[in-house]
Amino acid sequence: MTGLNERITTGDACVLVGEFNTMNIQNRNNPFLLMAGLYLTIGFIAIVGKLAVDARLIDALPRIRWLTIHFVTIGGMTQALFGLLPALTTSASGDPGTASSRSRWMQWLLLNAGYPLILVGMATGETLIAVSGATLVLGGLLGLLLTVHRISSSGTGVQRYFRTAPWYLVVGILAAFGMLLNIHGPGGYFGSIEAHVHANVWGFLALVVAGVLLTFLPRLFETELQYLTLRRFTYWGITVGAAGLVAGPWLARHELTMLGLAIYVGGTVALLLNVIQTYRASDRGEPNRFALILGAYLWLVFPVPWAPLVLLFPDAVPGAAIELSAIDGLVFGWMLQLAMAFLPVVLVADSYQESSLFKHIPTARDTVGQPSWVQILSVNLGMVLLWTTAYPPLSSASDLLSVSGYLLIAVAWAFFLLDIWSTLTTARGIEQSASSSVSD
Repeated sequence: MTGLNERITTGDACVLVGEFNTMNIQNRNNPFLLMAGLYLTIGFIAIVGKLAVDARLIDALPRIRWLTIHFVTIGGMTQALFGLLPALTTSASGDPGTASSRSRWMQWLLLNAGYPLILVGMATGETLIAVSGATLVLGGLLGLLLTVHRISSSGTGVQRYFRTAPWYLVVGILAAFGMLLNIHGPGGYFGSIEAHVHANVWGFLALVVAGVLLTFLPRLFETELQYLTLRRFTYWGITVGAAGLVAGPWLARHELTMLGLAIYVGGTVALLLNVIQTYRASDRGEPNRFALILGAYLWLVFPVPWAPLVLLFPDAVPGAAIELSAIDGLVFGWMLQLAMAFLPVVLVADSYQESSLFKHIPTARDTVGQPSWVQILSVNLGMVLLWTTAYPPLSSASDLLSVSGYLLIAVAWAFFLLDIWSTLTTARGIEQSASSSVSD
């Protein structure tokens, strides 16, 4: 409190008011983050349930695989990004913008009223319930878009990643409406599915993750980003490439899909060059977290060589099995590993209630500690086994390989949940301490 008094006496009241406003934003973010932890916990229970079904210990559960995937995507990742995107945007710009308390709570209510309806609709096959839920989520998303554009100073630099990303989620939700209402483009139902997945994962999540990596890693590794000029190439590569990956399947134009994929790979390679060289320029004190990042991007790019074969020679390769394995890779290999690498650190950094979330990354990193090698090896070995189920000579053992793969992922997930809930407890203590200091 002494430092605050000193700043008031020197006439820096405007900055102080900005800091108080930012504290209010981040206090209101906590409900999103708590819901992310809750849904990741439910997702873990769901994957244990899937294992029990596969082992024939319990009767089949309706659509358990797709529910588990959506517990990670909408339930975990989207909740966390709804809560953190305003803070990420202001941290990237250095401009402590403010967000309306009423609008942030309305976004939380719409998201958390709509998402359970989507789950119920998926589990029961009731289209009206699912459409109602998707409508509420879309309303919350539009509110988030307004918040991000209002508090950001410009659409340049890394900020553009965070400003563009939610628009892909809008497209993904609209594709979901098409699936629910049986309204499709020339690509039909499966074209809508691919457009939905590509918009949500390769567009929305990938842009946010790229923006986080480019601003987060230099602070995490306490060094400089090595290739500043590649940031623009990464942005346009992912943005334009994802557009092709969404439009191509929906329009049933394979050439557009392939062009989008080629551009997307170029943007991703530029991102990985920055990630790897930035880590090499550091003291390399975070090998576990770096291994999670590399493992995540392995499973993002692993399906790329198979995509032309599935599109152009569908009868020559097991296309359905490859697509299932690719979705598992995106959700459990890519998303879950990135969440393991970053979410605990970001949760603690966000709890300091100051204008720049990234300022506290080194302190948060030391508070959280490194992920376990057991969980790193477990999740990646699990993904290897899930991908082998798509290999025709091993089709007779696919059930055993699938169960073993999901079991290993469940082990890594259990470690992650321990990290998440211990981190949320730590973050809550920091937040209460900061609030007490202000009240004093």
